[in-house]
Amino acid sequence: MAGRRIVVVGSGITGLAAAHRLLSDHPELDLLVLEAGTAPGGRIRTSPFAGLPVDEAADAFLVRVPWALDLCSELGLADELVAPHARTASVWLDGALRPLPSPNVLGIPLDPTSVSDGILPPEALERLSGDGRPDIALPDGDLSVGQVVRPCVGDAVFERLVDALLGGVNAGRADDLSCGVMAPQLLAAARRPEGLLTALRSAQQGIDPSAPVFNAHPSGMGYLVNTLAENLGDRLRLRSTVTGLGRTDAGWLVGTAKGVEVADAVVLAVPAFVAADLLAPIEAEAADHLAQVPHASVSLAAFAYRRSDLEVPGDQSGFLVPRDAGLLLTACSYAGSKWAHLDTGDRVLLRLSAGRIDDSRHTEMDGDALERALARDLATTIGVEAPPAAARISRWPRSLPQFSPGHADRMAAIDSRLAEVAPGLVVTGAFRHGVGIPACIRSGIEAAAAVAGHVA
Repeated sequence: MAGRRIVVVGSGITGLAAAHRLLSDHPELDLLVLEAGTAPGGRIRTSPFAGLPVDEAADAFLVRVPWALDLCSELGLADELVAPHARTASVWLDGALRPLPSPNVLGIPLDPTSVSDGILPPEALERLSGDGRPDIALPDGDLSVGQVVRPCVGDAVFERLVDALLGGVNAGRADDLSCGVMAPQLLAAARRPEGLLTALRSAQQGIDPSAPVFNAHPSGMGYLVNTLAENLGDRLRLRSTVTGLGRTDAGWLVGTAKGVEVADAVVLAVPAFVAADLLAPIEAEAADHLAQVPHASVSLAAFAYRRSDLEVPGDQSGFLVPRDAGLLLTACSYAGSKWAHLDTGDRVLLRLSAGRIDDSRHTEMDGDALERALARDLATTIGVEAPPAAARISRWPRSLPQFSPGHADRMAAIDSRLAEVAPGLVVTGAFRHGVGIPACIRSGIEAAAAVAGHVA
């Protein structure tokens, strides 16, 4: 591979993971990472707030899937990671905060006796005491989360718990989201002959309930980004927008405002709509698939309250808000309770989210109006009437791709088409396996393997 050149376009966590894998496994490669922005990290960003390093988007990663934890271990960060101090959460239902049942899998209660009054109707509780066999035959292939969960445990569990959790995480409608992408364990369990609930209970027996579900770095998830970027050194070029792609006998041509870079292979680790524009002159069908991926816009806020104005439960990590609750707020994290390193003693730190694929009201508000609207929702839900002592709004337009059923097959079709007509070009990002940090790292690692195989 000596002398072969690979260009990675985009330095979000996917692009950084791809570049790290290439540099670690094939140090003889000539590697270049081009980033349009002024800093690496994409939608992972940590900045000071109320004297603390507070994430403006993702603040943690799942540890029950390997990719993020493995990368942190490889970078020597594993011993620095922390787990949430508070592990229980609530959901806003019928005008009250009610505890999420535990144990649950993506909102589905595994023990009906753990479901507090007011969360589910009696018929739903009765059904949860059964095995979770679907009341209709599930079609073959990928299905939406709703198509899987509703027939197995009923509409109430889906609408009041599962959609609040899964739909909230992705700012989407769980009735429209691919179960194969968003919750493959539910799809597999629903197809087991013993039933979804029986299969989930059996799988849960092998999990230590005290084991952490999430990890974070106490300096914020931006620390992971900065570590990866620093390891790249001058291989990372900021303020380098890619304006076009082309091919000659010499290889791939990557056009920027500062000139043209020639490469043997290219990784496009950018949002689906950006990749679509760059791909359109090269492979229109693949570009069209990417252009059709819907994206939700979200806003995240950090509020700091004086402790004399607000107290929140120290054993609670926050609460979810279902889509039919009539609030702008979609979730609230008690950041100071959740993370010991964000507990200041004199301040109560909250992280709030707004926006769904079918709710863009937040995009029409200026910062002051959005802050006031979220404060009103907090007054409704947790009773705080005083204004926050400090507030910060972070806007993330078109940030969360939506995964409709059959998404994995469409991604495979894109890969197959590009391998045929554009060998050496790979597209990847949060639109591939999911928006979580581990899923994005996985996408980057797979892209690195694909282009390394091409130039070998």
